[in-house]
Amino acid sequence: MSNIGKSKVAIITGSSTSIGYETCLALARNGFVTCVTMRDNKKSGDLGRIARNENLQIKIFEMDVDKDNSVQAAIEKITTEFGKIDILVNNAGYGLFGALEDFSMDEIKNQFETNVFGVIRVIREVLPIMRRQKNGIIINISSISGLAGVPTQSAYCATKFAVEGLSEALSFELESFGIKLILIEPGVINTEFVKDLVVPSNNYEIGKNSELVNPSYDGEKKKSLSLYSNTVDKFLSFYYNAMSNAPHPHLVADEIIQAIANSSNSEIGATPLRIAVGKDSKEYSKLKKKLSDKDFHELLKKNLLK
Repeated sequence: MSNIGKSKVAIITGSSTSIGYETCLALARNGFVTCVTMRDNKKSGDLGRIARNENLQIKIFEMDVDKDNSVQAAIEKITTEFGKIDILVNNAGYGLFGALEDFSMDEIKNQFETNVFGVIRVIREVLPIMRRQKNGIIINISSISGLAGVPTQSAYCATKFAVEGLSEALSFELESFGIKLILIEPGVINTEFVKDLVVPSNNYEIGKNSELVNPSYDGEKKKSLSLYSNTVDKFLSFYYNAMSNAPHPHLVADEIIQAIANSSNSEIGATPLRIAVGKDSKEYSKLKKKLSDKDFHELLKKNLLK
């Protein structure tokens, strides 16, 4: 166990499952006082038991990133109790998968509310504290979908592209205050992300759990499917299969710990703004820069819409 986090305070949003869950355990096991935040404290699972068994400094706070008052209250409680915030990991978010035309405007707005405005809310509450300290690290969890426009993810990609632009621009503002900003860009990771996916019901042949829900041989069902069903079904089939064979979320947690360690060690030099995690994210990140837009588009069609 590393001691890089000794006496340091870390906050992570969306901590109840998967990447958030693994990251909060990794932070605590590396010596951080870890403030776990989630919309519903009842979803904290076995975090409390693990903290007691391993003598970890984990404390759970209720925070809904969609609500100004909730974010303000949680950050105030944390600073009142611990007096500082050294690390912020913005992880809360969910996926809206399907054709843009198949979603209502409210569904699209809700996607932005959590994935973009939620990130902004928490950063705005934490920044005054980090500025007074003249140090801090903000880690925003982006995605391979923040690097490339992925089929069926027009709304989700839009939110992740927004987080990428926000982070890149914000890094200039924070530099003179000793605050570092890092983007973590995972590829497909074997998480519970699928459980929270929002996929328009009865619009496609492939359902949320990868089952065949509207078989094409059912004539009436076929007539009611989305005009985009062919594209969406191809991607969902690829995605669910890739998810089942993807790396464990602790891969992302390990990269976050390494990024924090590098940023805290002046001898290592500047930590890169973007860190791709997973073989697919690293590969597509390189190809996005190397190929023309047309060639990259054709590559994604070939790989993701088989």
